[in-house]
Amino acid sequence: MLKFVFLGANGSLQERGNGNTSLLFSNGTSSFLVDVSVNIHAAVEANVDAVVITHEHIDHMYALPSLLHQLWLSKRTKPLTIMCPDGVRSMVNGLIDNFAIRSKNGIFDIVFETAGHNSVGSMELEFFKTVHTPNSVGLVVSEGSCEASKRIVYTCDTAPMENPREVLPQYVFGADVLIHETNSVCNVRKPDHSCGLDAAKLANELGAKRLVICHLPKGDDAKHAILKEACSLYPNAELPEVLKEETV
Repeated sequence: MLKFVFLGANGSLQERGNGNTSLLFSNGTSSFLVDVSVNIHAAVEANVDAVVITHEHIDHMYALPSLLHQLWLSKRTKPLTIMCPDGVRSMVNGLIDNFAIRSKNGIFDIVFETAGHNSVGSMELEFFKTVHTPNSVGLVVSEGSCEASKRIVYTCDTAPMENPREVLPQYVFGADVLIHETNSVCNVRKPDHSCGLDAAKLANELGAKRLVICHLPKGDDAKHAILKEACSLYPNAELPEVLKEETV
C-alpha cells in the first residue's frame, strides 16, 4: 500500500498554509522525501529512510541542512540515503558542508546514490529525465515490481515532453496517480514549465486513473484557473490538500 503527503504544493512563491512543492512517500514500513523545503517536521517524525533531490533549483533543496540537523537533534542513528542526479551532487554536498553537518558529534552516515533505479525498503523508484534543467528528473514510485503494482508518477518540474511514449518508461502507462507540475495557464506558460492543459494531455495519454496538479502559483484564483483548464481535458483533475495523507 503506497501513501503520499504533500508537504507543500506551490511553486517558487510560498504563501500562508502552502509552501514549495515537496512530497513524503511511505508504505507503512519505509518512507522517503522528494525535495526538501517546508513542513520538514513530517519527514523528521517519519524518520525518513531517504531523501530525493530532483534538481538544483533553490525551492527544491534549500531546507536539506535543516532536515539533517533536526534528524541529528532527534538522535537518529540509522544512515540516510540521498538520491539525486550526478550533476546535482556537488551542490547537495556544498549545502551539507557549508553548515558543517558531517562534523556533528555522533552524526549518522549520509550515503549518496545516483538517481536511476533505486529502492527504499520494498518501494521501487525509477527516475526519468524531464525537460527543465540539464539535471532534472521525475520518478515512478511503486510497491515492488513497477509493471505489476500500484504506481505513482511524479513529473516534478518539466516543460511538456515531446513523444512521451518514446521518452518515458513503459510502466508509467496506466499509472494509478499522475502528479504533474502546473505552473500557469497555457497562454502565459513559461518555456521550462507546464500548464493545466499540458498536465491533462499527459494524463490522458498515460491513461492515468487520477491527476493531481502541483507546483502552483500563489492565490486561489490562479490555482482554480489552472484546475479549470486541466479539467477541460481531464475532468477529474484535482488540487492537492497540503498535509493530507493519500493512499493508493
